[in-house]
Amino acid sequence: MPSFERDIKPLFREQDRAAMEFWADLWSYEEVKEEAAGILERIEDLSMPCDEPWDPERIQLLRDWVEQGCAP
Repeated sequence: MPSFERDIKPLFREQDRAAMEFWADLWSYEEVKEEAAGILERIEDLSMPCDEPWDPERIQLLRDWVEQGCAP
């Protein structure tokens, strides 16, 4: 089961965190958990991150984390 600290937080770079700071702190478990569905939707529709899309494995890891209940 994926966890935020081990698997999800490292997916977000400093530049991703800075770009999305107005919406959510991508390095905060509580904020990412709260916005998880929206974050996944933006990554799947390629509107996040702004510079390059994630590869399918990274997207699946985030999807698995969300579907499995967003473990800390």
